[in-house]
Amino acid sequence: MTKKEIKELAKAIMDEMDREGLDMEIVLDSKQLNMLADSIVDKLLTTYIREQATWYSTSTMDDIYNHFKQRPKKKTKKAETESELLGQLAKLMTQLNFHQDKEEYEECAEIKKEIDVVNDKLSKL
Repeated sequence: MTKKEIKELAKAIMDEMDREGLDMEIVLDSKQLNMLADSIVDKLLTTYIREQATWYSTSTMDDIYNHFKQRPKKKTKKAETESELLGQLAKLMTQLNFHQDKEEYEECAEIKKEIDVVNDKLSKL
């Protein structure tokens, strides 16, 4: 799909939107739909390849190691009272929400294990 064809398609869609408003129905034939899909895939792949090339050319071995290394488990003191355990549980839940928002699911799994340990301790009280 050439830039000219993309511009023509975009202009046709914009003209239709001007006539019909936002509640318009856009009808594309299979050729136009394939051209649009090819353009989208081309842009996605181009961006992906560019990002990968940048990462591989600028990353050092230390960066790669730090990205994939195992993080040591945090040692927590042994909580004795229910209020200390509840405090730990609240802290862990806050950390879990923080890492879920950042989509760091490996961290979430580790925190979930710690939450399970605290919940077991609470159930034994």
